[in-house]
Amino acid sequence: MYRQVRWKLGLAAAVLIGSPAYAQSAPQAGVAGTAATTVDPVAIQALRSMGNYLKTLNSFELRSKATIETNMENTDLKVSLGLENTYRVQRPNAFFIELRSDRQYRQFYYDGRKFTVNVPRQGFYAAVDAPPTIGDLIDAIYEDYGIALPLSDIFYWADAGTPTEDVRSAVRVGYAKIGGVDTDQFAYRGDDLDFQLWIARGSRPLPMKIAIINREDPIHPSFTAELTWNTNTRFAPSTFAFKPPSGASSIQMARLDSQEK
Repeated sequence: MYRQVRWKLGLAAAVLIGSPAYAQSAPQAGVAGTAATTVDPVAIQALRSMGNYLKTLNSFELRSKATIETNMENTDLKVSLGLENTYRVQRPNAFFIELRSDRQYRQFYYDGRKFTVNVPRQGFYAAVDAPPTIGDLIDAIYEDYGIALPLSDIFYWADAGTPTEDVRSAVRVGYAKIGGVDTDQFAYRGDDLDFQLWIARGSRPLPMKIAIINREDPIHPSFTAELTWNTNTRFAPSTFAFKPPSGASSIQMARLDSQEK
């Protein structure tokens, strides 16, 4: 399942963690554009090089500042939502993720045995038993609980490299400086998504910016994030172990299959 949605998670999760008052509307009539068909081998190789480098990172901290462009429920009125994320990752089996949007605040803990969602503002948390690796966990929480973390693609790329088999178009746009880093901007098209990556030049080809547009929805919701990396860091085990705050209440994490009954 995770392999099938690997280019969708950044956008889907960004919409999910926004306010429930904001959601994609029902499909509307529109005019389909003509897809580009150019596949530049330089752009494909950039994807592969980025994925190969991410596979060498055993521990990293990632901070992102993102903007979600979507529409208000049952209207075609576009709105922008802000989102800031912090990821502390110890591969292959631990992470702490903090997400702050204009509407919500969430923390996610994974220590190789338990996955916990903490909601500090409301004073409750939910924990479930977890599989032994980050990749397996991301599969499980998406399939069982409908939880898709923004930039989950990063975890997949760090495990298996970046996918190229579903790319229908790939071009190099040109040079850009992102956060003081020299990058090359690339644009790609899949079956129903357009995405762009700004990849650092040199021996550390990290993704410094990512942008995703959902062409399948006539509203064309989008997710754009600038990324700041620290690849020279180590974490204590306590970073990933959740300790309930005083007064916090434990609740049950709702499974998708139970909601369908």
